[in-house]
Amino acid sequence: MRRSADVLHAKIGNEETLATPSQDGGFVFRFGDDGGELRTTSFRANRPEAMWIQPATITTGVRYATPVQLLRNGSNAWRGTISPKDDRLEIYLVIGRAPSGSLNAFFRDPLANVGVFDRVRSVVRRGNSIDFTTRSGRLRGTLHANSGTLSLSLPQFAATLTFTRRNLQNAQGFYARRAPITTSYRKPAVENDGWDVARASAVGLDEDALATLVARLSSSKSTALSSPYLQSVTVARHGKLVLDEYFYGFDQSTLHDTRSAGKTYADLLTGVAQFRGAPIDDRTPLLSLFPQYTSLANDDPRKRMITVGNALSMSTGLDCDDNDDSSTGNEDAMQSQTVQNDWYKLVLDAKMVRNPGTKAVYCSASINLVGGAIVGATHQWLPLFFQQTVAAPLQMQRYALNLTPTGEMYLGGGAYVRPRDFMKLGQVFLDGGTWQGRRLMSADWVARSWRPILSLGANDDYGYAWHILRRAARGRLYDAYEAQGNGGQILEVLPQLDLTIMITAGNYQNYETWGPMRDDIVKSIIEAISR
Repeated sequence: MRRSADVLHAKIGNEETLATPSQDGGFVFRFGDDGGELRTTSFRANRPEAMWIQPATITTGVRYATPVQLLRNGSNAWRGTISPKDDRLEIYLVIGRAPSGSLNAFFRDPLANVGVFDRVRSVVRRGNSIDFTTRSGRLRGTLHANSGTLSLSLPQFAATLTFTRRNLQNAQGFYARRAPITTSYRKPAVENDGWDVARASAVGLDEDALATLVARLSSSKSTALSSPYLQSVTVARHGKLVLDEYFYGFDQSTLHDTRSAGKTYADLLTGVAQFRGAPIDDRTPLLSLFPQYTSLANDDPRKRMITVGNALSMSTGLDCDDNDDSSTGNEDAMQSQTVQNDWYKLVLDAKMVRNPGTKAVYCSASINLVGGAIVGATHQWLPLFFQQTVAAPLQMQRYALNLTPTGEMYLGGGAYVRPRDFMKLGQVFLDGGTWQGRRLMSADWVARSWRPILSLGANDDYGYAWHILRRAARGRLYDAYEAQGNGGQILEVLPQLDLTIMITAGNYQNYETWGPMRDDIVKSIIEAISR
């Protein structure tokens, strides 16, 4: 990037473009019709912040924003490296025999949700053809005997996929760990990411008990789609990182889809914005921060009663329900429709079905409204606000923020973050709104966030984007605050034990597996506390 006179130029490879001013005082550099774009803060700052927006990925159809560190490269020039989110698919197909002798099969995807797109009911081989009967139809694959490969088309992808034979040595995403499995405790690696690292024994955790837990988790096997598919366990106590273990080909550098656990960023960003002086808190009327909408469909005086706190607690009263396919604000329906690209407007146009604050209904689009409210209060593009006020102070490394069609950060979940970095969110709340002595938000906001507002079900009270539970272990009950995502993405904070736990897994749409797996891991860690 270089400045000549009053003009800013940016060049990637052989393609060069000029800057366009953005509404928040920064600049946008657009490359081609769909070649991605770079957004920056003002270059009056010594170190401008920048985010790269990559074109929609082939595997998800979503655009992601990733941070770019700009360094001076002369008096009027800057240089940075773009590291977009991987646009990669990895699917394992397992074919075996049932006790009856018939063939069975399942698909497993370590990275996303493809593995549960359509459960296989039967497998029949006829010569070189293999037919997979699923809930929605039939898939036909072709076996190539000479190469030992299988060609198969899946409904979501235009191209035919070629499956190759794999074993323990070249299928890391399918096996929990390569043999031999370690049975001794390992202190986490020291990284330049802000975490103080210590041995577990230094913070009162039994290292042998933790080693036994890790060895047990390392020995898990993928015998069915419902098999536990744990990918990481990270633990901090007394502010020290003491366990950081990875499975199924993941490591500490792997970005993980946090799913709905990422909703809790909405609460953090609200608290951060308030602390920095923006006119927003939980009592702020939501529509006051959306002045661009001079009129809304299904006008109802109750819409003007909705507060930011109602959106954070998923109790807006709008027709917004992820468990009802006919609901206007249903997440899947919202994301698949192409009529209204402005998802804030789509949900605010929905009819009111109850008074605000009277019932919590799980709806991702409700919490996503908080993102628009923060933009209205700060007048900043949300991904850059996140980078400046959260990612930079927390010393987060590479991450990828999923964007709405209009280019805003989607706060309904789905940000890709390293587990070590995502766990900092829990540590900030545990430490009363601070990270390593630096205050990001007020202690009062933490207390408000962790106050039970309404209930989403048995033993599942809900605060501001936090599930509030009671965790039984060691003969007593402990308060637990949890950011929770589909498939087993868990950030759990236990203040009475000064303990933070991060778990990631790939058991999507399968609470029957990831729920008990989470409970077992958390209980084992609590019971490893020796003092």
